[in-house]
Formats: sequence, structure tokens, C-alpha cells
Amino acid sequence: MNRMGYISKINTYAARFVLEVEGFNASNLYDINIHAEGFLIPVLNEVFGLRLENLNATEKKNYPAIDLADFKNRVAFQVTATSDFDKIKTTLEKFKDHKLNAAFDVLYIYIITHKKDKYNDDKLQPYIPADFSFSTTDHVIDKDNLLKKINTLSSTLKIETISKIYEHEFSEFQVQMRQKTFVNGCLKTEAEPICPNLLKISFPRYFYQAELNIDEEAITNDVNTYLISINKKPVKKLKPGNLVKKALRAIHVKAGEWVLHENYIYTFRNLDDRTEPFRKIVDIGTITPIECKDYYDSNENTLRVFKHLLRNTLMELCKLKEIEWYGQQEIFRFANNQVVPNQKKIKWKGKNEATKTVIFEMHNKKEGHIVCFRSLAFKSSFLNIEHDWYLVLNPTWSFTNPGGYNSSRFESAYMAGIKRLEANGSIYNYFRFFSYYFSHKNLFTPDYPYIEIHAAEKLSITPRLEEKAWKPVKIIESHSKDIDIEIKADNELTDNTLF
Repeated sequence: MNRMGYISKINTYAARFVLEVEGFNASNLYDINIHAEGFLIPVLNEVFGLRLENLNATEKKNYPAIDLADFKNRVAFQVTATSDFDKIKTTLEKFKDHKLNAAFDVLYIYIITHKKDKYNDDKLQPYIPADFSFSTTDHVIDKDNLLKKINTLSSTLKIETISKIYEHEFSEFQVQMRQKTFVNGCLKTEAEPICPNLLKISFPRYFYQAELNIDEEAITNDVNTYLISINKKPVKKLKPGNLVKKALRAIHVKAGEWVLHENYIYTFRNLDDRTEPFRKIVDIGTITPIECKDYYDSNENTLRVFKHLLRNTLMELCKLKEIEWYGQQEIFRFANNQVVPNQKKIKWKGKNEATKTVIFEMHNKKEGHIVCFRSLAFKSSFLNIEHDWYLVLNPTWSFTNPGGYNSSRFESAYMAGIKRLEANGSIYNYFRFFSYYFSHKNLFTPDYPYIEIHAAEKLSITPRLEEKAWKPVKIIESHSKDIDIEIKADNELTDNTLF
């Protein structure tokens, strides 16, 4: 199909979009408005060259005036079906009150129905932040403005991508499914099992607090002796965290399950145990056991300190599992061999025993040599729900150079390539693998007493979701031809019977 054919399809489906929203809203059915936010993200990303995220989905509650945002490019969108002056005024008023102009340079208000022919910009001036540019002509947009901008795109591939997004969302099948969902209420009423990306964790009931007792001068002198020996400039003073690390290394300890706060060290290690090496760097008389729940429930600051301790303790557990913390990207990833980087496989078991490749060799398509390594990885955070704590685990990938550690300079392009191939099922399967890998134990599993990760548990929801109807369309990336390696989908994890 040629360029004009794609634009014609976009015009047809865009008009259907507006009619559908107006029809549902007239019947006081507003779920379609929420769905519109998710649908618009890939369209707006293609048209404006952005990477928007849905703030309502990511629960960033500090942004009440906007729905979508690209924090790197400092662009925000409010998506609404209400086109009157008061809606524009209220949005700008909230944007100003919450000082969102500090985070964003551009604000668009996207009307998913039809915007008014004209708005009184003079009356809006008191609600616009100082030194912030906003005009209703340029920044209040609707379907017609978006179509005009699509027409100016030079890339036919981009227009084809946008056409496919519209076609997927507003085909006859999708419209009928939404009719059944929102109007007839025909979603299946039986429960559906789901598996949130939460892994329950456990840790000791108590942890320990103590004041530091380190001979700072002696440690600093030792460090400077080493720096001078390698022709580097000596330091006058070590940062507190670095001082603790050097003091521990001086007694041949490399453990990292500790955190500093206001000249106190906090750790799950039992400082009352006379054989505990950490006692050599603390004031013995200040050692205090603290019940974890009493501490993290105290206030936001103590909760932050406790989460920091959990993350540092997770790092130590991951080292035992040959997973490293890569601070530049704040991810955990399978560690490559630093002497001879190579592919790595790990045995695991779902319903049957299998092997999972966790580090792939990526070869140049033409010459065949190794261009980079692709390592299975995850981002993490911690969540406290009533009496239980959970590791929130989001699988991802890390692309390194042939040395196996530093990021590949083409990582963003490679990551875009793999994301084009992976759907929710792939991410779920990686999560299943991590669940097994962290929770499975055998005779050879090293004991780690400070944190334990348990296997994922399934929950259930009612009503059942129509997965096929809401499955997102695949996005075509215009720069894929520039990638010098062949990105293939990881199809090793196809057994869905782990739980």
C-alpha cells in the first residue's frame, strides 16, 4: 500500500475513534476515555518522536494535571474528552500549582472528541506559569491537528506504523468487543488466574544498629600508600561509605549487606555474635538490635533506609547466584566471565527439566564475529503490603560490549529490536524463570541467612480479561535496518506450567 493509502486508513479510523468516544460518553460510559490514553501513546510517540509513559498506569501521583509524559524530552500531555474553556483553565491551574513547569517545557492538551473553534488566551494567562509557553492554537489539539501533523511526516514507514495502530484499535472486531464489554457487560464472570511480578521475601525479625569505630587516619594512610604506588594523587579524606568499605577490606571482609545513616551502620548481620567480623569496625557498646517492623513503620525516612538495606542485601544474595549489580543502569544482570566472556546456560525446571540461556553471544550478520553479549537482567524495587514484603521484579536485557561488562554503545538500538519481538508472554516467562532460579534449593545451594526469595504465587481476578482483544499491535521501527546483528526472539521458555 502506498503513502496515500495509509493516510486514508488513518483518517477513516481516526474519525471512528471520535464517534466511538462520543457515543460511549453520551451513554455515561467513560471506560473508553481511559483506554484512549493507552492507545494514544504509540501514536503520539511516532508523530512527535517521544517516549511517553502513562502516569496513571505507573502511579506517579505527583503529576495530577497530566496523563502522559516523556521526562527526558520534557513533554507532557493531558488527554480529555472535555473541550470547554474551564477544562483548559483547570488543567493549566493544576499544572502551575504543582510547579510542573520545572519538569516539563511543553504541555499539550489532547481533546479526544473535538476542540472548540477558539479559546480566550487572555483569560488563561493568570493560570500559565511564568516563562512557560502555552497557546491554545498550538497546544490544544485534537484529531484534526494530529492528522495534519501525520501528513507532514516524511517517513512512509512511520505512517504505515501509525496506520496499523489505528487499524488494530478500531477494526470492526475491536469495536464490537468494546461494545460488548462496556455496554452489554458480557465479560466472562469466571475468575482468571494472574501472576503479578511480585516475589515474596523474608528476612530476620531483627537487624542491628551501631556507631562506627574506625581508625580513619590509618585507613586513609593505607589507601594513599596504594595510590602513590600506582602514581595517583593521594586523598585528604575518604567518603563515609568508602571508608567503611576500606575498613572492611582491611580485615579481609567484602560483605555489602549494610547501609550507613547518620554515622550509624545498619545490618542484618548479628553484631551480638562475638565471631562477627563487623564488630571490628563498630563501637561494641552501641550495638542495638532493632525489630524490623518497628523501624520501617516509624516514618518515610526510616522506610527509605530499610529499603536501601534490603537492596544492598539483595546484591549479596545475587552474587551467590552469579548475578551482578550494574549501577550505571540500576539493574541486576547475569554476570559474564571477566577473563573469557562467553555464552552462559543454566538448568532449571518448569514442568520438565530444561536449559535457559541467560547470556547470548551476538554475532555480526556479515562477518560473524562477536559484536556484544545479551544478558538476561531485571530491575527491582521493594513493596510492603501489610505484614509482607515483596521483591518487585521486572525482567529486561543488558547488552554489553565484547568485554562482557560495559554497555554496548548500540544498546538502545538493540533493546528496541528485542522489544519489537517480545510480547507480555515473553516477559512473563522470564519472570517465571527468575522465580524458580531464586527460590529453588538443592544440596549445593549456598546458605544465605539474611534474605530469602520465595516462588511466585498466582492470584485470581474476576471477571476474566479478553486477552486476544486487547493484545497490542507490534510497532515497526524505522531504524531496524541499521542494526548490525540479527535480533531473534528468545523462545526457550515456552512451558507455562511452572506454578
